[in-house]
Amino acid sequence: MAEDKTNPQFTLYTHHTCPAAFKVAHILSLLHLTYKPIYITITKTTKDQKEPWFLSLNPNGRLPVLIDHHHSNHIIWESASIITYLLTLYDPLFTLHPSSPFLQSEVNSWVALQVSGQGPTIGQAFWFGYWHSEILPSAYNRYVEETKRILGVLEGRLEGREWLVGNKMSVADVGFLAWYEEAFMVDIEIEREFPRCWGWIGRMKVVPEIVEGSVGREMIAPRKLWERGVEE
Repeated sequence: MAEDKTNPQFTLYTHHTCPAAFKVAHILSLLHLTYKPIYITITKTTKDQKEPWFLSLNPNGRLPVLIDHHHSNHIIWESASIITYLLTLYDPLFTLHPSSPFLQSEVNSWVALQVSGQGPTIGQAFWFGYWHSEILPSAYNRYVEETKRILGVLEGRLEGREWLVGNKMSVADVGFLAWYEEAFMVDIEIEREFPRCWGWIGRMKVVPEIVEGSVGREMIAPRKLWERGVEE
């Protein structure tokens, strides 16, 4: 089992609702690397990620953070950096990335789209839907529509193919999964609107290591701001 609280290779600082952290957990599990998850507290009144002890791990004050106990407790932060580190040191057989530099350049392009486009965009939809200090449906709708635009790019890419690059699942695919599992929370019906993406997501979700890396995840949406009011 990848999650190991007794003698882990890694410590992963995470949160039960953080897609970026579960993206890393999926990669750890797929590479059969053991880790201990530490779930920090993030509420309106308690923000562990802004405390000095956490900022000493990640000066940007964000999740995830990974500590590699096999390499002098080396600290890595930002999910893209963490995944690059893991593939470089722990995937010598190219399980999740191709050996060809040309195919790798394709993988890198999709990874870049995920970290610069998909994650931030759907993240902003969550923010304006649930947490902003004002009710701004226009901002929410803008990010929902951009999330759909990126889904449309992926829908086109998946025509006639099961995976984004090559003929097997790679980091290019896995990076998108954790965020899109929560698309229902921002009023996007992937199954109806993007059926190829829905099938692609389904193929990943049943992989045993993905299931294993999803342990501890919570996807419970509160009512949106305009349903409950910003002060609730």
